[in-house]
Amino acid sequence: MRTLKLVWNGLAIAAVLFLVWSVGQAFQHASAPPTSVTTTVGPQIIEAVRRVNKQIFIEHYAGVEVRHLDAPAGWASFLRNLGVRQEFLVLIRGRVPAGIDLSQLRPEDIWVSSDGRRAQITLPPPQVFTDQVSLDLANSRIIENTDFCPGFICPQTSLESFFQSVDTEAKAALVQAAIEAGILSQTARDAEAYYTQLLNNLGIAEVRVIVRGYSTP
Repeated sequence: MRTLKLVWNGLAIAAVLFLVWSVGQAFQHASAPPTSVTTTVGPQIIEAVRRVNKQIFIEHYAGVEVRHLDAPAGWASFLRNLGVRQEFLVLIRGRVPAGIDLSQLRPEDIWVSSDGRRAQITLPPPQVFTDQVSLDLANSRIIENTDFCPGFICPQTSLESFFQSVDTEAKAALVQAAIEAGILSQTARDAEAYYTQLLNNLGIAEVRVIVRGYSTP
Protein backbone atom coordinates (compact mmCIF):
# COMPACT_ATOMS: atom_id res chain seq x y z
CA MET A 1 0.00 0.00 0.00
CA ARG A 2 2.83 2.43 0.86
CA THR A 3 4.52 1.75 -2.52
CA LEU A 4 1.24 2.34 -4.36
CA LYS A 5 0.77 5.61 -2.46
CA LEU A 6 4.26 6.79 -3.45
CA VAL A 7 3.51 5.97 -7.10
CA TRP A 8 0.26 7.95 -7.10
CA ASN A 9 1.87 10.87 -5.30
CA GLY A 10 4.73 10.84 -7.79
CA LEU A 11 2.38 10.78 -10.73
CA ALA A 12 0.48 13.75 -9.32
CA ILE A 13 3.62 15.85 -9.02
CA ALA A 14 4.86 14.65 -12.41
CA ALA A 15 1.61 15.85 -13.97
CA VAL A 16 2.03 19.26 -12.37
CA LEU A 17 5.61 19.60 -13.55
CA PHE A 18 4.60 18.48 -17.03
CA LEU A 19 2.00 21.23 -17.01
CA VAL A 20 4.69 23.72 -16.07
CA TRP A 21 6.92 22.48 -18.90
CA SER A 22 4.05 22.66 -21.41
CA VAL A 23 3.32 26.27 -20.42
CA GLY A 24 6.98 27.11 -20.88
CA GLN A 25 7.02 25.46 -24.30
CA ALA A 26 3.91 27.34 -25.42
CA PHE A 27 5.37 30.61 -24.26
CA GLN A 28 8.64 29.85 -26.02
CA HIS A 29 6.93 29.16 -29.35
CA ALA A 30 4.70 32.20 -29.08
CA SER A 31 7.30 34.81 -28.42
CA ALA A 32 10.99 33.81 -29.02
CA PRO A 33 12.39 34.85 -25.60
CA PRO A 34 16.09 35.50 -24.91
CA THR A 35 18.16 32.43 -24.06
CA SER A 36 18.47 33.51 -20.41
CA VAL A 37 14.70 33.66 -19.83
CA THR A 38 13.34 31.11 -17.35
CA THR A 39 9.88 30.19 -16.15
CA THR A 40 8.99 30.45 -12.46
CA VAL A 41 6.16 28.33 -11.17
CA GLY A 42 3.22 30.41 -9.99
CA PRO A 43 1.16 30.02 -6.80
CA GLN A 44 -1.56 28.08 -8.62
CA ILE A 45 0.94 25.37 -9.61
CA ILE A 46 2.29 25.18 -6.06
CA GLU A 47 -1.25 24.70 -4.78
CA ALA A 48 -1.68 21.73 -7.12
CA VAL A 49 1.52 20.16 -5.79
CA ARG A 50 0.45 20.76 -2.21
CA ARG A 51 -2.59 18.56 -2.76
CA VAL A 52 -0.25 15.57 -2.61
CA ASN A 53 0.06 16.49 1.09
CA LYS A 54 2.18 14.23 3.28
CA GLN A 55 4.37 11.71 1.47
CA ILE A 56 5.81 8.92 3.63
CA PHE A 57 9.21 7.66 2.55
CA ILE A 58 10.25 5.43 5.42
CA GLU A 59 8.83 3.67 8.48
CA HIS A 60 11.04 2.89 11.46
CA TYR A 61 10.03 -0.22 13.39
CA ALA A 62 11.53 -0.58 16.86
CA GLY A 63 10.88 -1.47 20.47
CA VAL A 64 11.19 0.64 23.60
CA GLU A 65 11.02 -0.31 27.25
CA VAL A 66 8.31 1.39 29.30
CA ARG A 67 7.99 1.02 33.07
CA HIS A 68 4.87 1.62 35.12
CA LEU A 69 4.85 1.74 38.91
CA ASP A 70 1.95 1.79 41.35
CA ALA A 71 2.86 2.25 45.00
CA PRO A 72 0.87 3.13 48.10
CA ALA A 73 0.14 6.82 48.54
CA GLY A 74 -1.45 8.94 51.23
CA TRP A 75 -1.74 7.29 54.60
CA ALA A 76 -0.10 4.09 53.28
CA SER A 77 2.95 5.75 51.69
CA PHE A 78 5.23 4.39 54.44
CA LEU A 79 4.67 0.93 52.92
CA ARG A 80 6.86 1.92 49.93
CA ASN A 81 9.92 1.54 52.15
CA LEU A 82 8.85 -2.03 52.78
CA GLY A 83 8.81 -2.82 49.06
CA VAL A 84 5.05 -2.76 48.65
CA ARG A 85 4.48 -1.95 44.98
CA GLN A 86 3.01 -3.11 41.68
CA GLU A 87 5.27 -2.73 38.66
CA PHE A 88 5.22 -3.53 34.94
CA LEU A 89 8.19 -3.39 32.59
CA VAL A 90 7.06 -3.89 29.01
CA LEU A 91 8.86 -3.92 25.67
CA ILE A 92 6.50 -2.01 23.40
CA ARG A 93 7.02 -2.21 19.66
CA GLY A 94 5.71 0.26 17.12
CA ARG A 95 6.09 2.02 13.78
CA VAL A 96 7.25 5.58 13.23
CA PRO A 97 6.62 7.06 9.75
CA ALA A 98 8.66 9.94 8.34
CA GLY A 99 8.45 11.84 5.08
CA ILE A 100 7.92 15.20 3.42
CA ASP A 101 4.93 17.48 3.99
CA LEU A 102 4.41 18.90 0.50
CA SER A 103 1.78 21.35 1.75
CA GLN A 104 4.73 23.44 2.98
CA LEU A 105 6.05 24.09 -0.54
CA ARG A 106 6.38 27.77 -1.48
CA PRO A 107 6.11 29.33 -4.97
CA GLU A 108 9.86 29.82 -5.14
CA ASP A 109 10.59 26.18 -4.27
CA ILE A 110 9.93 24.78 -7.77
CA TRP A 111 11.70 26.10 -10.84
CA VAL A 112 11.72 24.79 -14.41
CA SER A 113 13.73 26.35 -17.25
CA SER A 114 11.86 27.70 -20.26
CA ASP A 115 13.19 24.91 -22.47
CA GLY A 116 12.11 22.21 -20.00
CA ARG A 117 15.62 20.76 -19.75
CA ARG A 118 16.49 21.90 -16.24
CA ALA A 119 14.56 21.83 -12.98
CA GLN A 120 15.15 22.44 -9.30
CA ILE A 121 12.93 21.55 -6.37
CA THR A 122 13.58 22.66 -2.80
CA LEU A 123 11.68 20.30 -0.52
CA PRO A 124 10.59 21.10 3.04
CA PRO A 125 12.71 19.43 5.74
CA PRO A 126 11.78 15.81 6.52
CA GLN A 127 9.68 15.23 9.58
CA VAL A 128 8.24 12.46 11.70
CA PHE A 129 4.48 12.25 11.29
CA THR A 130 3.75 11.92 15.00
CA ASP A 131 0.00 11.68 14.44
CA GLN A 132 0.55 8.45 12.50
CA VAL A 133 2.82 6.69 15.00
CA SER A 134 1.27 3.32 15.88
CA LEU A 135 1.91 0.76 18.60
CA ASP A 136 2.23 -2.91 17.69
CA LEU A 137 0.78 -4.36 20.86
CA ALA A 138 0.41 -7.84 19.35
CA ASN A 139 4.20 -8.12 19.25
CA SER A 140 4.91 -6.27 22.50
CA ARG A 141 5.70 -8.32 25.58
CA ILE A 142 6.05 -8.14 29.33
CA ILE A 143 9.66 -8.21 30.52
CA GLU A 144 8.93 -7.95 34.25
CA ASN A 145 5.74 -8.09 36.27
CA THR A 146 6.21 -7.52 40.00
CA ASP A 147 3.24 -7.36 42.32
CA PHE A 148 3.89 -6.93 46.02
CA CYS A 149 0.86 -4.78 46.75
CA PRO A 150 -2.46 -6.02 48.12
CA GLY A 151 -5.50 -5.23 46.03
CA PHE A 152 -7.13 -3.14 48.76
CA ILE A 153 -4.12 -0.77 48.68
CA CYS A 154 -2.97 -0.77 45.03
CA PRO A 155 -5.43 -0.95 42.12
CA GLN A 156 -5.05 -4.11 40.08
CA THR A 157 -3.69 -2.80 36.78
CA SER A 158 -4.52 -5.00 33.80
CA LEU A 159 -2.15 -5.10 30.86
CA GLU A 160 -4.78 -3.46 28.64
CA SER A 161 -5.19 -0.50 30.97
CA PHE A 162 -1.41 -0.29 31.31
CA PHE A 163 -1.04 0.08 27.54
CA GLN A 164 -3.66 2.83 27.57
CA SER A 165 -1.93 4.70 30.38
CA VAL A 166 1.48 4.70 28.67
CA ASP A 167 0.29 5.24 25.08
CA THR A 168 1.61 8.82 24.83
CA GLU A 169 4.84 7.99 26.65
CA ALA A 170 5.52 4.93 24.48
CA LYS A 171 4.91 6.81 21.22
CA ALA A 172 7.20 9.64 22.30
CA ALA A 173 9.92 7.11 23.14
CA LEU A 174 9.52 5.41 19.75
CA VAL A 175 9.83 8.77 17.96
CA GLN A 176 12.99 9.60 19.90
CA ALA A 177 14.47 6.19 19.10
CA ALA A 178 13.72 6.66 15.39
CA ILE A 179 15.34 10.11 15.34
CA GLU A 180 18.44 8.78 17.10
CA ALA A 181 18.60 5.99 14.51
CA GLY A 182 18.79 8.60 11.72
CA ILE A 183 15.29 8.39 10.27
CA LEU A 184 15.28 12.06 9.20
CA SER A 185 18.61 11.87 7.35
CA GLN A 186 17.50 8.69 5.60
CA THR A 187 14.22 10.32 4.60
CA ALA A 188 16.12 13.27 3.11
CA ARG A 189 18.31 10.92 1.05
CA ASP A 190 15.30 8.91 -0.13
CA ALA A 191 13.42 12.08 -1.11
CA GLU A 192 16.39 13.41 -3.10
CA ALA A 193 16.76 10.13 -4.98
CA TYR A 194 13.01 9.75 -5.56
CA TYR A 195 12.38 13.19 -7.03
CA THR A 196 15.59 13.18 -9.06
CA GLN A 197 14.52 9.94 -10.70
CA LEU A 198 10.97 11.20 -11.12
CA LEU A 199 12.04 14.33 -13.01
CA ASN A 200 14.60 12.43 -15.07
CA ASN A 201 11.85 10.05 -16.17
CA LEU A 202 9.76 13.07 -17.09
CA GLY A 203 12.45 14.02 -19.61
CA ILE A 204 14.22 16.74 -17.62
CA ALA A 205 17.94 16.19 -18.19
CA GLU A 206 19.39 18.33 -15.40
CA VAL A 207 17.71 17.92 -12.04
CA ARG A 208 18.64 19.31 -8.67
CA VAL A 209 16.69 18.33 -5.56
CA ILE A 210 17.40 20.19 -2.34
CA VAL A 211 15.99 19.08 1.01
CA ARG A 212 15.93 22.11 3.27
CA GLY A 213 18.29 21.67 6.19
CA TYR A 214 19.84 18.49 4.78
CA SER A 215 21.28 19.52 1.41
CA THR A 216 23.87 22.09 0.46
CA PRO A 217 22.14 24.91 -1.50
